[in-house]
Amino acid sequence: MPNGFAYFVLMTWPLVALVLFRFLPVQKALVWTLLGGYLLLPSRTAFDFPLLPSLDKSSIPNLSALVLCLIFAPKQAAASGQGSDTERRGLWFVRLVLVLMLLAPLFTVYNNSEPIFFGPRTLPGLRFYDAVATVLSLLISIIPFFLAWRYLSRVEDQTYVLKAFAIAGLLYSVPVLFEVRFSPQLHTWTYGFFPHEFLQHMRQGGFRPVVFLSHGLLIGSFYCMATLAALVLWREALRTGKVSTGWLFSVVWLIGILVVSKNLGALVITVAIGVLILFTGRRVMVFAAVIVASLLILYPALRTSGVIPTSTILAAAQSVSQDRASSLQFRLDNEEKLMARANEKPVFGWGSWGRNQIFDPETGRMTSVTDGLWIILIGMYGWLGYAAHFGLLTMGIWLAMVRRGTVGASLATPGIMMLLSGMLVDFIPNGWLLPYVWLLAGSLTGGMLLGNEARDLPADAPERARASGARAAPPSWLAQGAAPRPRRSERQPEERASRTR
Repeated sequence: MPNGFAYFVLMTWPLVALVLFRFLPVQKALVWTLLGGYLLLPSRTAFDFPLLPSLDKSSIPNLSALVLCLIFAPKQAAASGQGSDTERRGLWFVRLVLVLMLLAPLFTVYNNSEPIFFGPRTLPGLRFYDAVATVLSLLISIIPFFLAWRYLSRVEDQTYVLKAFAIAGLLYSVPVLFEVRFSPQLHTWTYGFFPHEFLQHMRQGGFRPVVFLSHGLLIGSFYCMATLAALVLWREALRTGKVSTGWLFSVVWLIGILVVSKNLGALVITVAIGVLILFTGRRVMVFAAVIVASLLILYPALRTSGVIPTSTILAAAQSVSQDRASSLQFRLDNEEKLMARANEKPVFGWGSWGRNQIFDPETGRMTSVTDGLWIILIGMYGWLGYAAHFGLLTMGIWLAMVRRGTVGASLATPGIMMLLSGMLVDFIPNGWLLPYVWLLAGSLTGGMLLGNEARDLPADAPERARASGARAAPPSWLAQGAAPRPRRSERQPEERASRTR
């Protein structure tokens, strides 16, 4: 059970965000509000109010960032509909996908109004309240997408997003190494409880770190992003002739952290995507991202039809470790059962309250485990919700394929694409749709909808010269004071002249 400090930290995070927005440009404050909240706030801790979504480590930073962006950057927010024709057309497509995403829960509720009985267990039928709660939760969860679209779409901003991931990974390595050596205890010591099963984090005679996340696998996913970001920055530094040694050392350090964190899946994804970043150009990266996005959207159909070589993958896992092979076999068996369950209501899904799960018909005990995000979404919202979610996530990749000329010379945009591709692959075995994934997707989508002239502003341009990157002056009630008064020696000649007149 969370202690009082856990709830105190959640309550005060908006104040932390306010300080960030007060002293940093909007773009940087936005990134650190979301990324810092994800890395530092307590997991599985929330304020639950009637008729409202839970306020936790995801929703509180999202809402804080939204409100503060509207306060500190009102001009950019108000000008969102004044872009080019291409941006307006892209906005129309995003609205279409968003409408589908928000309509899916309504259709799901309408199609699941009946209760389900499994022995002594009864799963209630869905009501209109469930639809409203789901829609509100979805709206809060995708706030980073739209904020990143508006404020992090330029090359300079995307470069800073990559820097933030790499720097956060370097700083977070201190508590990660502590838990690798002394076991995952920081969440318990700080917030009063451990967010998952401790036995799952004892691996290979050591420990898998958790720090302030909900599971050790999330450490692997984050360090996959941090390592790939540092690798992109290293290549970009080489391309522009800047000092690159620091980013190279960062890549080596972050890979080492990923190895000692005992996350084999994340390490495999990092190596595979890292090879593309290291040895290919922008066009190949775009093509690879399109392939990854296509495979993800079609994965349920490919998995059901037997196109995915699961036996080959299982044999490869057995060559590494029998324990990992057994875990993979368990996942594959669950996926087949859950997919059969989802196919009973393929269009709109089963909805919430565990209705998409498998239960023993006599005891009512749940016998299934949902791991991959794809099987969670298709089981809950059907193909309509699944396509809407991943359509919004991958829209920037499809736009990059159509508008290849907008990618530009910098590696920042292809780098964001590679990070997003790594997370898309991670969604197959794991089921966490995190705020920073929506941040990456929104930044990429916004970048692809802007022209080269708007995106490739020089990095040393003054903040006031940037159309949507300028930091607007805060409201008077947040300002520290008026403009500085001139010195007395500067005022005296004017005053004397006025007195003479």
